[in-house]
Amino acid sequence: MVWLGRATRMDGQMPPGNDEDQTAWSVLQTRLPPDYQDPAWPMPVGIERGSEPHLAYLTLVYTLSGGREQLSYWEAARRRFAADRQLFEPRFLAYARPDTLVERLREDGLARKLPSEATTWQRIGRALVMRARGSVSTLLAHHRYDAGRLMAMLEDSETTFPVLSGPQTAPRWLYGLATVGQQPIDGAAQLRVPISPSMARLLRQLDIVVQHVPVALFGPLAAWESGEGT
Repeated sequence: MVWLGRATRMDGQMPPGNDEDQTAWSVLQTRLPPDYQDPAWPMPVGIERGSEPHLAYLTLVYTLSGGREQLSYWEAARRRFAADRQLFEPRFLAYARPDTLVERLREDGLARKLPSEATTWQRIGRALVMRARGSVSTLLAHHRYDAGRLMAMLEDSETTFPVLSGPQTAPRWLYGLATVGQQPIDGAAQLRVPISPSMARLLRQLDIVVQHVPVALFGPLAAWESGEGT
C-alpha cells in the first residue's frame, strides 16, 4: 500500500518550486491528515497496477472526478468496473453512442451530470483510440513520458480531450498516472494545480495567499477542506 502521508513526493521530498510552493508545503505539512491515502490507489478487481486496462480506468475516472467527494467517487468507480468492465474499454467507447451509456454510468453514481458526462466519457475513449490506438501508455510514449509535453498537448486538444484537458484535471491525471499507475512520467511531481476560491479562503486562514499548489499537495488539501481526512 502506498501512503502519500503529508503530501510528500514519490521520493519523500518536497517538490522543487518557487517560494509560493515552498511556503504552502512548509505550513500545510503540519495541518494535513497524517494518514491520508490517495482514494485512487486501491485497485479495481481483475487487473494489474500499471496495465493498459488500469491506465484507461484511471484516465476515464479522473476525467469525471472533479468536484466529487473523492473517497465515495473512487469506491463507486471500482464497483462499476467490477460490474461493467466494458464501460472502461476505449475501443468499445470509440464506437458507442453516448445515449447508450447514460444508464450504465448512472449506476453507482459514477456520473451525475447526464447526459453530458456520458458524452464526455465516450469522447475520451474515442480520443485514446484516435490518438494512440486505445493505449494510454502509447499516448505517453508519443510525448516521451514528459509532463510538460503532455500538458502542452492537452492544452492544444481541449475538444479532443474534454474536461481531462482542464487546468485542474490535467495535472491531477498525469500525477495519478505517475503515482497510482506507476508510469515514469518525467516532471509529473512538479506540476501545479490552480485552486478553487473556497480552497483559497481556507489557505488565507493560515496566512497563505496562493493561486496554485503542487499537484501532490492538492489531494490531501482537498480532503482536509472537505473533512474527509479528519
